[in-house]
Formats: sequence, structure tokens, C-alpha cells
Amino acid sequence: MHARSALFTLFGDIVRPAGGEAWLTALTGAMGALGFTPQATRTALSRMTAEGWVAPRRAGRYAAYGLTPRGVDRLEEAAARIYRLSAAPWDGQWRLLLPPPAVDADAELARTLSWMGFGPLCPGVWVSPSDHGTRLNALPGLADADHLVARRDLLGPGAPGGLAAQDRRVAERAWDLGALRAAHAQFLERWGKPGEGGRPSDADPRTAFVDRILLVHHWRSFLFLDPGLPAELLPGDWLGTDAAARFAERHEALAAASWAWWDQLTAPTPAALLVARTPDPIREKP
Repeated sequence: MHARSALFTLFGDIVRPAGGEAWLTALTGAMGALGFTPQATRTALSRMTAEGWVAPRRAGRYAAYGLTPRGVDRLEEAAARIYRLSAAPWDGQWRLLLPPPAVDADAELARTLSWMGFGPLCPGVWVSPSDHGTRLNALPGLADADHLVARRDLLGPGAPGGLAAQDRRVAERAWDLGALRAAHAQFLERWGKPGEGGRPSDADPRTAFVDRILLVHHWRSFLFLDPGLPAELLPGDWLGTDAAARFAERHEALAAASWAWWDQLTAPTPAALLVARTPDPIREKP
């Protein structure tokens, strides 16, 4: 886990629901619990600032970092997927994206499309079962891309193996479902199976905080792996449902103690420097 990536998890799971801003002392304290030095934290914050995800604010010798509008949008988008434990109902349609050849070769575009839930069906063709609305229009180079919609009911009754089987073959071509199953199995091996209960250390604030960040960080890695396929497209040995259930259990079990430790970190901030802000209703209260 790199410092920048850990900070994204920290901002997304703690700072964002706590108001969107945190003092540097709290950030370095939290990152220190995760094993990062203050210098590594400051370097990562500088990089995130240069990239436009966060912005610093100074009050005398104190410094705070808050999410920019771009950072809020990205983390809210991520949160909508991280804490969504099942896929939305499918309308049976595939969205096909055909970027211009020069743009399709862009590694950063490929990473962004994977983040959004697209998979490479074949060279030059990306596919997704979800409607992404106007979000694609904001991606550089896609102004001249072709957007198509394929309706499975137009394939006709003669589709080999039936419509459902053909849809599953599309999913198997666009995503490595075997590797994804192995990743879910690894998650369950590390964090336990649904219904196994908590751990004796869950009540210790510092340990609970560290475990919570590590849990969310591990689950967040699926944003680039798991497109959130609807149930109709999943194989019979799918472990994603169990992994999602276990994530929800552990996250809830760690909530009260981890928030208590974060409150301890932020309590020393001089009251005169605190910024009045509307409490965010998504923060879990003990």
C-alpha cells in the first residue's frame, strides 16, 4: 500500500464523511498508525494537491487539507460503488464504446474505463452492461468515439446456447472472471466469511481504525477489477456476494471504535481554527 493510495482511502472513508477536511496533524497521525512517516505523508499530499484532488489551507502554523470539487466527485463516485453491495437491475443492454485508434492505445484511458466498469471485448471495442450517461463525454479524446447499444432480445431465439448463455460469454470475454473469483477468495481468506463475527481487537480504537482502513483499501482495489456485473452474467461459483457481505459486516463492526480514535486525533485542534461545516449524514455514529 503506497502512501498516496492510502490517503485516498483515508479521505474517502473517514475525511469525506467527517466533513471533507482534516488538519495535517490528524492526517500524519492516522498515516503513522498505518506505518507511513510524516515525510511520506506530506510528499503524497503534495502530489495529490498538484493533481487537483485536495487543496491546502493554512491558519498560522497549522495546515489543513480539504477535498477539491474534483476530489469530492471522484470519491463520491467511488463510495457509491464501494458501499453498494449488489448490482443494480440490468436492462439487458450492452453499451459498446469504440474510441479512435490513437486514443484507444492510451493507458490512462484504459485505466479510467476499467474504473468505470468497462471491459475490453476485443481490440478497439469496450463493453459495459451499465448506462454511464454523459460521464464518457468528459473523458479526453472520446468526442469522436462511437457509442452503440446492443440489445440481447434482438439476437433472436437462434443464439447458440440461448440468450443468457451468450450474455455470459460476452462477460467472460471482456473480464477475467476466474482471476476475479480468486481475488474474492483471497479477500474472504483474509477477512473471514459472512457470519464469522468480529475479533477481540475490534473494541480497541487504534487497532479498529487501522483494520478499517486496511479493509476498505482491500475492498477498494475491486473498483478496477469488478465491473459490478448483474446477476444474470455471473458464473455459478461467484464469490463476490459473500465477499461483499463480509465487507459490510467488518466495516460495521469496526465503525464505533475507529471513529472514536479519529475523534481523538482531531480533538487537539484549537477551537478557533475549526471551520463551521454542516455534519455529513453518511458518517456512522457510535
